[in-house]
Amino acid sequence: MEREDIIGQELLSFDVAVDGSRIRMSFSRPDGSLTALNLPSDCLQAMVMTLPKMMAEVLRARHKDDSLRLVYPAHMVRIEQASDPSTLILTLATPDGFEVSFALGGRHLKTLAAAHASLERRPEGAAVAFN
Repeated sequence: MEREDIIGQELLSFDVAVDGSRIRMSFSRPDGSLTALNLPSDCLQAMVMTLPKMMAEVLRARHKDDSLRLVYPAHMVRIEQASDPSTLILTLATPDGFEVSFALGGRHLKTLAAAHASLERRPEGAAVAFN
């Protein structure tokens, strides 16, 4: 089976089916015509998980610098209790509405606390890395 590439120029919009079963992303093509990518919504999670890695590879290929990362300014930080009492949900959002949530357990919370304490003690401009 031969594969057909859909060449997009600009993402124009997206739609979600009323029942949440499908998504459609509408694009303009380089020749000015319009096209859309229509996928089952189950594909969306795979895309969300893959896009950051794709962006990292694009940055490294464009700039020949393995240290580059796509970094977003945090506009909102929200911490909530998860249904598991030993887990918190950390949600970060940018000014333009990009939002992502992470489940944090004890080890992650200890790492955040240690990083915060270290930042308060470090000389101005010194980097801190924790894993």
